[in-house]
Amino acid sequence: MSGAKVAKADARSSAGPDAGEHKVTFSFHYADHGYQGSWSWPVAGEAEELLQFLCAVGSSTWSEVKAQLFNSKGGSHKKHHYQSIDGLCREAQERIAHLRLDEQFGDEIFRFRVGNRKRLWGFIAAGVFYVLWWDAGHLVYPVDHG
Repeated sequence: MSGAKVAKADARSSAGPDAGEHKVTFSFHYADHGYQGSWSWPVAGEAEELLQFLCAVGSSTWSEVKAQLFNSKGGSHKKHHYQSIDGLCREAQERIAHLRLDEQFGDEIFRFRVGNRKRLWGFIAAGVFYVLWWDAGHLVYPVDHG
């Protein structure tokens, strides 16, 4: 990884290369494939599910992605959104710091919702989603479904 900080592009804004009608693009440059911890890369059927998701989202614009909602008992929520790094589990925070990605991209990470519990985590810069982790068990940002 280079030491130069990547300018964080905000998919929530209405201007810039990742807003509006620009198609979502994926990069695996920062994919944390060497990580051995609580979450891991897809296995067997999950790989096909992830590939289908990437193809579907890659045909969407950032405007379409940020407009997507899902319904739950608590009402409608954004399906895909930014999350503060300090809200992630400690293991994820430490891994991001170890990789110095917070220095590269800032204090927020973006996550795509893939089904009920599965998430694809990464960073956005200049309209590109830099994939970091596949989280099939909702472990990067655990929630209490009590």
